[in-house]
Formats: sequence, structure tokens, C-alpha cells
Amino acid sequence: MQDFPVSAALDASVRVTIASGAHQAEFAPEGGGRLARLSTDGHDWIVPLADTEWPAAKWPRAGSYPLAPYANRIRDGAFSFNGARHVLQSLPGRPHAIHGAALYQAWRVRNHTEDSVDLVLEQPAGVLGWPWPFECVQRYRLDARGLSVALAITNRGDTPMPFGLGLHPYFTAQRVTLHARRLWPADADGMPSGSQTGHVRELRRSAEGCDTYLSQWEGRATLHWPDGHQLVLHADPAFAHLVVYTAPSADFLCVEPVTNVADAFNLAAGGDKRTGMRVLEPGARFSATALMGLAAPRA
Repeated sequence: MQDFPVSAALDASVRVTIASGAHQAEFAPEGGGRLARLSTDGHDWIVPLADTEWPAAKWPRAGSYPLAPYANRIRDGAFSFNGARHVLQSLPGRPHAIHGAALYQAWRVRNHTEDSVDLVLEQPAGVLGWPWPFECVQRYRLDARGLSVALAITNRGDTPMPFGLGLHPYFTAQRVTLHARRLWPADADGMPSGSQTGHVRELRRSAEGCDTYLSQWEGRATLHWPDGHQLVLHADPAFAHLVVYTAPSADFLCVEPVTNVADAFNLAAGGDKRTGMRVLEPGARFSATALMGLAAPRA
């Protein structure tokens, strides 16, 4: 296992900005490849990242960060794949491995233009116990429609690699409307053990909070603000799963397009065919795209 200083601070003081018309996006590449701000004419669509430094294991609930090489949690930080058992390094105070290691590392900038930027992570084998080296790229483009991101991963190892990808934005919206037809109820540890059919049409910020795993959501969700602003999230079919999360009485609503449900590797090993777990052959590349369509309230 490669030494990884989870207590070391990430530096988000260096910011990179792109713009298109009234839309602006700001990034903190060395702060976990994070989208730090997304605004239109002064309206913040996501919680702005004010922090410029934080311990890797105690990230701020702001901006939006990438999830790679898997989304959400892996129970007890361990899973089996192709006959081998892999034990990952969990963060202090967390019993389960969470979100992969991408958000805990510095990314580098590539191909920065006025309205676009690529953020690149080249992770060697062994980081937080993940045995495969990989490259991950976030390709952001801002235009009149809004902000699009193509999230790609390449297996740089010499054996097949299980993986998942996702985005974790902290929206300032009050509620989200959608049509999801499958739920993954979570246990006391916040982990699903299977799925069931159902219909979810709306989720919102509340005093109780929520942490909801969904799939079969048609790749479209609309976020709503009290003043009439709306953001329509469109996602490729590869983002077949969706997580909606908010803490009790929080000022954010996370609506996270992801390729896999929490603990997908272990659920798949147990025979579940709906988890979204994928396998990437050596040298192969996978990409999925999402668009945050930005719309101001009508006059």
C-alpha cells in the first residue's frame, strides 16, 4: 500500500476560471480537482468553496468533486474481485472506504481556454490500497446551455480493474424533481443490500436530511430554487444511478449522478446484476458526460 498522508492539508488557494456569457465557473485543481464555484449573474448554483486549505480526510461541504475510481462507499473497506481480496485504507473515523482517492489529491490543469479546462489525475497503484494505476480526466466546457463535464478513466494497469465514477455537487437548491423507478434502501450503516421498484418524484432539504440511493432515473433531474431559478441535470445512460443527499437542516442539496450504487463491488460479488459495477480492461478507457443546464427565472 502506497503511503498516503490523509492528515496532510490540500491546497485550494490556486483557482482557475472559465466563463461564457453570464456563466462563470471556478476550479481548485490542487484541492481534489474540485469545481469551486458555478454562478450566473451573481446567482450561485452550488455552495461556493471559501476554504483554501483543509485536511484531506475532512473536506468541506462545498463545490463539487469527482468520485473515482468508485462512487460512494465500500463496506468495511474490502471487496473481492477475480478471486482476490482487496483491502482499502479507510479514512480516520470512517469504517468504510468512501468515494475513492481522487478528491484527496492534487490534479493538474491541461488545455485551459476561456470557456473550457481539463483537470487530470494520474494515480499510481497503491493509493489508499487501490491496487490499479489509472488516469482520470474531467473535461469541463461552459457555454450558453450551462456547464458540461466529460468524466473519463483509463486503466493503466496490466490486469482488469473494477471501477465506478461520479460527481458530488453541493447545490444551493431547495428541492429536486425527477422520476426514479428503483430504490436501494440503506441499512443503519447507510449501505444498501438490494433494490426494489418504486417511484420517487421529489426530494428536498429538510430538518431530518436524507441519503437516498436511486436508479432507473432517466438521466434527468430538475433542481429548484425559491426565487424561480432552475438547473436541469442531464446525464448519459452510463450514470444509471443517482444519490440525493442532504444533512439535517443543511444549506445544500447534493444530487449526484454516479455509475454505481454504494458497495457495488460487494453486491455484485453476491450476485446482484443491477449495481452498476463495471470492469475496465488494461489500457481501456471509459467516459460519461453530464450537463448542468442553467436557467434564470422568467421575468
